[in-house]
Parts: sequence; structure tokens; C-alpha cells
Amino acid sequence: MENEQDSLILTGEETFNILLGIKNLPSIPKVMLEVQALLRSESHNTVKLASIVGKDQSLTAKILMIANSPLYGLQRKVSSLEFAIMLLGVNEVSNIVTALSLAEAIKVDNVKGLNFMEFWTHSMLVGTAAKDIAKRLGFFDLSGDAFVGGMLHDLGIQLTARYFPKQFAKIVETVNTEGKNFHEAEVKYLGLSHQEIGGFISRRWNLPPHLINSLMFHHNPYGAMDSPIVPYIVHIADCMTQRFEVANVLWDNGLEFDKSIVNVLKFDGEEKFNEFVADYETMFLETADSIHL
Repeated sequence: MENEQDSLILTGEETFNILLGIKNLPSIPKVMLEVQALLRSESHNTVKLASIVGKDQSLTAKILMIANSPLYGLQRKVSSLEFAIMLLGVNEVSNIVTALSLAEAIKVDNVKGLNFMEFWTHSMLVGTAAKDIAKRLGFFDLSGDAFVGGMLHDLGIQLTARYFPKQFAKIVETVNTEGKNFHEAEVKYLGLSHQEIGGFISRRWNLPPHLINSLMFHHNPYGAMDSPIVPYIVHIADCMTQRFEVANVLWDNGLEFDKSIVNVLKFDGEEKFNEFVADYETMFLETADSIHL
């Protein structure tokens, strides 16, 4: 038993080498490429956008679910893809397509220790909350990146479960039986955490710096020296799931708000920040209740 456990332990270099050697690592989804090509050529062609996205009924249903969630903030119920595009705009729908299609590309089923519904609920809450937080703090131009970054921040978890299922199962078992936090268990069996693994796939996909940093530094946003705002916003949304115990996940147990948030995002003191956080609890509960797959 001891030898079997030892054989599962990898160094960070070994983990990266395995990732580099994977031949069928997911590529950028076709629907995302088609939408991006459309935006470059005809930025306001809603009919073509609806035609491209509408081919995927599952994607369409998830877009409508996100658009109708309390945290997304629309005042009217959206019942069709065309209406969603009209209300949200082509660019915003494109952001949703980006987040959903990339998450689907890495999706993994039936891995011990990972419940897809719990993962999806957590990702959607963090994404929609991050978008709203960005707007409330005045970072309107970054709200789309905050949404995508929040939706994708834990892609490293999916990648670990997909390509290192034995190590992932052992990490979960270690957390549940030995009292270690998830990060400690990840480092023990992989030599690094899901943040670095998420950074690997985001670089492979050539994602923008805001998004790479959201995957790499959502637990420690102070590490994102360049483009720090979106990682800090995603970090706040991620921590809220723990604070409110709504869609909180095993790998975030013990996660706390970084002390530098108040200064970096220019809150008027810690008390004001705590008030800001508390305002979100009801919306988190309502949004979690609205999610159905």
C-alpha cells in the first residue's frame, strides 16, 4: 500500500512533462473560433451569431440560464437565444460562449472526488458574481474578462481529474482523512497546484493575460503582478462561496480573503469591504437555486 502511494507521487517537473506529452490535449472549441471570426468580420450580425450558437442546444440552454440568473442582473426574463443577443449584445454573448465552450472542452465525468454539477454551480456563481463585482467597483471594461475568468478559474481542477485521476482521487482522500488542505495535498502528489495546471492550459490556448492570471492566482491574487484587477475580483467571488457556504467546494476549504484586497481595489477600509461582501449573500443563494442542468 505504501509503495502504491509512493508511486503516485510526482514532482512538479514530472507533472508538467506529462502534460506536455499529452497528444489529445483539448484545443480551442470550434464554436468559439467561429464566434470570434464573426466578431472580427461583422461585429453586429446577431442573426449569424444566433445561427452559430443555436446549433448547440446544450450551449444555448446554459446561455439562457446564465442570462436569467439573479447575479447576472438582467431586469427581464430571457426566453430565446435571439432575445438574449438583443439584450446582452454580441460581445457579451461571445464572452459567455468563450467561458462555456472552454469549460466544456475540459469537462470530465465519473472521476472519483469530482461532482460535475457541483463544479458547474461553483464556476457559474464565481463567474456571474465576478462580473457584477467588476461593475460595482467601476471596472466596466473588465466585467467581461471577470466573468470569463470566474467561470474558468478552476479549469486546473478539471484538467487534474482528467489526466491525473489516480492522483486526484488520492488528493481528495488525503484531504478527507488526514486533515490536510487541498493545496498541501496537491503539492504532495503533483508537485504543484491546480492553479499552475490551469495556467498551463490557458497558455496553451493563448488566452489573454487577465484570464491566465485568473487561473493562476485566484487563491493568491497578489502574485498577479501584471493585470492584477481581474484576478483580485475573481478571488473575491471565489472566497464568497466559502463565506456564504453556497456552492463551496472541497479545494477551496480554508480559503480566505487576501489582506491586500482593500488597498489594491481601493475600498474605504476593511469594514466597508465586509459590508460590500455581505450584500451578496442573498444573490448567491438565489442564483444557486436557479441553476439546473
